[in-house]
Amino acid sequence: MRIPLVAAALFGAFAAAFAGNAQDKPAPSTGRTAVLNLRDCMDKSRNLWIAEIELEHQKQQEADAGRATDLNPQERQRVRTKNLDLNNRKRLEVYTEIVRLSGRIAKDRGFDLVERIDRFPVLEPGDPDVMGQIDRRAIIYYDPGVDVTSAVLEQLNRDYSARKR
Repeated sequence: MRIPLVAAALFGAFAAAFAGNAQDKPAPSTGRTAVLNLRDCMDKSRNLWIAEIELEHQKQQEADAGRATDLNPQERQRVRTKNLDLNNRKRLEVYTEIVRLSGRIAKDRGFDLVERIDRFPVLEPGDPDVMGQIDRRAIIYYDPGVDVTSAVLEQLNRDYSARKR
């Protein structure tokens, strides 16, 4: 009967020592992280594709507004929803391309992970949401050398312009 107690005690001591060592040593760093400002990538002033989507959506809204007086409220809502869904599908297509390009560019530069960053909070007069801006920032600091935003935007605009020709 003593053998099982001794074995259990040794096993418990071994397990505690092993768990202690595992906790004391940080996991080895295996990869580098890049950052991407998705808001900048989806900004119509910086992204030609988004600018065109916005323009098409605006034109469609104006065209629908002209015939809206002839439609009942349910039909107007159906048309608005249809246009919004089309606009959202196009934006999702742009987002998908941004994800693809950021992965390719990150891999080419030796990065294993791309994290989303936001602009530094801006204090506007009377802005009640500066704390919200601060709270939404997941990344506090990054070296500008790991920011792939401009490379992604440059490639995205180049690819989109070539496709439009």
